[in-house]
Amino acid sequence: MSLEATEFGTDDPRMGKIIKEGMGGDVVFVGFPHDEGVRRNGGRVGAKEGPNVVRGFVQKIGTVVNPEYKIDLRTISVSDSGNIKCETSLEDAHSALTERVSTILKQGRIAFIVGGGNDQSYPNAKAMLQSLKGTVGVINIDAHLDVRPKKEGKVHSGSPFRLLLEDDEMKTRGTFCEFGAQGSQCSTIHWNYVLSHKNASIAGFNSLRKSSTSVLDAFKNEECMKKDNVFVSFDIDSINGADCPGVSCPANVGFSSQEALDICFAAGSNPKVRLMDVSEFNPTVESYRTGRLVAQMFYHFLLGVASR
Repeated sequence: MSLEATEFGTDDPRMGKIIKEGMGGDVVFVGFPHDEGVRRNGGRVGAKEGPNVVRGFVQKIGTVVNPEYKIDLRTISVSDSGNIKCETSLEDAHSALTERVSTILKQGRIAFIVGGGNDQSYPNAKAMLQSLKGTVGVINIDAHLDVRPKKEGKVHSGSPFRLLLEDDEMKTRGTFCEFGAQGSQCSTIHWNYVLSHKNASIAGFNSLRKSSTSVLDAFKNEECMKKDNVFVSFDIDSINGADCPGVSCPANVGFSSQEALDICFAAGSNPKVRLMDVSEFNPTVESYRTGRLVAQMFYHFLLGVASR
């Protein structure tokens, strides 16, 4: 798929004009077109189409020079490294994803991964743990905790953060936060499991809504956001379904699209953030509104990086 948007004039350049192919950008886009983990977890498949649909919207969004934010995205470089091979098992795809992201991080670049199911998040976190020294902070923005045990010995979209919490490297130098978890969608057993780990915390959605602190400020002030290396994982089923219907499990209540974009900008502007992923976009449920939102999330993350 061509990354060049041609229908806009030279006076209105869009993202398609500045994204190059390969792994040479300051920020590198990675597609993870796999939803086998969603199927294993009993969800609606279709998220494997997400990365390519998002690319189609990214070409046309912008503008490259944002007059409201007073930010010129041409001050950073952005590249697309392509998709992780999809004609393979989920386990092999996870290994390939970890290798790709590790390469990006070791080169001092920032990785932005679009799935695909949320099972991608442990391979992404593993890449950070393997390739970067110092303390690590991981924040999971999600209505669900995703700490379910494996099913018949197999990983799935509900298990990535159990795998992370049980990772020896994470136990040694990692801090973890569940951000936006909804009590109506998380079992007590799983909630207590997270809190049984000294390096983990939960900022529940209801508590965030009732707090005098804004969602954005709460996000920026989380302890894990202050570590040497930060990974922001964003499952978009945490966004209100009216704004974000194209997921396996749309939310009746959740973050607003504006809050999502503000969080992405804040993540990008934090120099400690080395990695971000976006999970669970399912174009077979709804593609246009949600696809544009995910593309805008990437755009706002880039605006944040360019503001560093």
